[in-house]
Amino acid sequence: MKIDRETIRRVAELARLKLDEVEEKEMETQLVGILDYMEVLGELDLESVRPTAHTLGFTSVTRQDEERESFSRDVVEKLAPEWDRGHVVVPRIV
Repeated sequence: MKIDRETIRRVAELARLKLDEVEEKEMETQLVGILDYMEVLGELDLESVRPTAHTLGFTSVTRQDEERESFSRDVVEKLAPEWDRGHVVVPRIV
């Protein structure tokens, strides 16, 4: 696949990269190689391959939720660094 210099410059601009002529040429070579490889992968017959979320066969290791009694409001109020009208006050994060 062929990529022109304008495409390289546009991709660099979107990525906030400042490339000189040598770096543009190198980027062009690398992107062409990547796209050529993607074309090779696109030619593979994957009809019998099952879709997977990941390749390592992990299973969930989280525990089951258990219903149990929660802390009383008095306990939470004593633990909270700041309390206002029945609510824990936390720092504002913006």
